Amino acid sequence: MLQPGQPAWVAVSGGVDSMVLLHVLRRLGHPVRVAHVDHGLRGAQSDADRAFVERYARNEGLEVRWIRVDPKAAAEGISVQMAARELRYGWFRNLLAEGPHAIALGHHRDDAVETFLLHLLRGIGVKGWNGLPPVTVLDEGRVCRPLIGVGRAEILAYAAEHGIAFREDASNTDPKYLRNRIRHELMPLLEELRPGAAQTWGRATDLLRGMGRVAEAQLAREAAAVKPGPDGSWTFPLSDLEAASAPRILLMHLIQGLQPHPDLVDRLLEAVADRATGAHFHCGGWRIALGRDAIHVDRAPDGFPIFRIPGPPIEAGQAGPFRWSVASPGEVDLTLGMHTAWLDMDRLEDPLVLRPWEHGDRMRPIGLGGSKLVSDILTDAGTPLPAKENTYVLTSGGRVIWLVGHRVAEGYAPGKTTSKVLRLTSGV
Repeated sequence: MLQPGQPAWVAVSGGVDSMVLLHVLRRLGHPVRVAHVDHGLRGAQSDADRAFVERYARNEGLEVRWIRVDPKAAAEGISVQMAARELRYGWFRNLLAEGPHAIALGHHRDDAVETFLLHLLRGIGVKGWNGLPPVTVLDEGRVCRPLIGVGRAEILAYAAEHGIAFREDASNTDPKYLRNRIRHELMPLLEELRPGAAQTWGRATDLLRGMGRVAEAQLAREAAAVKPGPDGSWTFPLSDLEAASAPRILLMHLIQGLQPHPDLVDRLLEAVADRATGAHFHCGGWRIALGRDAIHVDRAPDGFPIFRIPGPPIEAGQAGPFRWSVASPGEVDLTLGMHTAWLDMDRLEDPLVLRPWEHGDRMRPIGLGGSKLVSDILTDAGTPLPAKENTYVLTSGGRVIWLVGHRVAEGYAPGKTTSKVLRLTSGV
């Protein structure tokens, strides 16, 4: 992580983890500079955190640098928390480029476990096994996590033993964040079911991190046939995919840069198994097409953009031919036809994505009593080929819930208990 006596920036929020990290590195003889990010998400509390860090650093004779960012303004198409992370790490890169070329973060063993459980709940790829790495090497320098093998209880005990002052962040207990529910509900339950679970999970994340590195090295060898063109397009032989030691994992590795939903990987594997030549899928502005002997990936044609409805919370907006707004149950007007969808907002899951329909897409139309392929619904409706190729679906959490112009899925229409309705209109 750090060589003896190596200078480093320390990212200090004012919380117990970063304050203990700062104390430990100084005791170990590292010349340190303090870096603080004010996200401005908690009003006066954010201001107080910044003032606390500045005062502590100056009283200790340490250089302190801070920046104020606006993650709400930057959260277009992503969550505020993700936008905050991107802004924070962007500034860290600037500091690393300036020097010293190392920055220490206060992530610890419990953070690593929580991150791994988050990855499991959201869908995990090979990179998800890696969790929080002890060291991340960037062009500008190294990001290290010296406390990654230390538990939260040990950190609190160290702070008490050495009289280290710190500030509590109330948002760390807010149940609207999934990580907090894992921390305050799931982890205590696991500890109750099996005492020592936190330590066991900590060891497991260490092992999985190592397994992830081994897997990535093997996947890199198996994916060596991919030679991206100047436009980023590439082709991969189906024979190589089927001969791989783990075809699903290799496929996830190949298309991970497109950030696919796990359901897309399932449908693509089914298409490969069925040799469904001509099947196509859209993902993050890219098109994945199945040829007779290979998978082809290239930029999606301009006529097939993908739109994401930002949120939560969802606010009125538009993208391409689609408009959306929040309505009350009393405003629902089903006479407007299937180019307008009325959806119970309490039943929707992020992300909400409007995209062209794909081979293997299924939905459960209202009144059918089961699921049906989107391609069959369009065929049964007598949809002409040009119109069929331009038909969109709305997905919620990866599930098709509206076939634009045709059907809404079972379970999403407003009912007696509905309080808010998402109105979606298509000009297609």
